[in-house]
Amino acid sequence: MLCAMSTSHQVDSTELPWRATPHPGVRWKKLQFDADTGYSAVLLHFAPGASYGAHRHPAGEQYLVLAGSIRDGDSTWSEGAFVNHSPESAHRPYSDEGCLLFVTLAAPIEPLASEAPAPG
Repeated sequence: MLCAMSTSHQVDSTELPWRATPHPGVRWKKLQFDADTGYSAVLLHFAPGASYGAHRHPAGEQYLVLAGSIRDGDSTWSEGAFVNHSPESAHRPYSDEGCLLFVTLAAPIEPLASEAPAPG
């Protein structure tokens, strides 16, 4: 027996443009965003050697590594790995070889202060 779906959201990600981020070598495609809840689903692409700035996930984050690998804290995750970060978690992911991630966020991220030392 099939259950009827009230609505569907369909996107051909190959037709979406890649968008720049403030982080060199990291770009993204918006697959879904709900302005009422802050939920989003995106594709995130890291060029080899790229990193995403330190940030916190107020409501958590989930990602699936579609290609390549990503270093996240003390772990490296390769193609097929599914990672679930709990609410209030913080990190600064990096990719040595480059990677493609499918990411879902229940709420927008919060950038953390620069890690550079203060002048003087």
